[in-house]
Amino acid sequence: MLKSQQSHLKLAMQQIEKQHEERLKNHAQSFEYEVTKIHDVAKEYYAIFVEQVKKVEEFVNLKVDKLKSKMPKKVDKLKKNYSTLHGMVNVIVDMITKLVVYHNSFSPKLDTNTDQDLKVFKKLEEFLESLKEYVLKIDLLH
Repeated sequence: MLKSQQSHLKLAMQQIEKQHEERLKNHAQSFEYEVTKIHDVAKEYYAIFVEQVKKVEEFVNLKVDKLKSKMPKKVDKLKKNYSTLHGMVNVIVDMITKLVVYHNSFSPKLDTNTDQDLKVFKKLEEFLESLKEYVLKIDLLH
């Protein structure tokens, strides 16, 4: 009887061990399934993220290219404006120089020839007025 109880007990223990193995196997399979599912979701998120990063990169590259193409135009425009301004300053300097020369040459004669001096100064005023109009026209063009 003792032998039969031992074999019965041994059989029961083997069944319990098989049940534990089955449970562990089921848990392992379930865990592996969950890990695979999470891995697949992570792959999808990564693919979406990479796609969005590429779109942003394309957008930024497009904007940078636009800026690069506009910069030389702006630089050329600034150089042209500088040249125009420099030319205007040269004209003004020449005019001031001529006025000083005229003033110095006419100042001793101012007391004697008032009518003739008035004509000369009137011509100078007309010339300065035309110069002013010219500079305003150039300014309006730019």
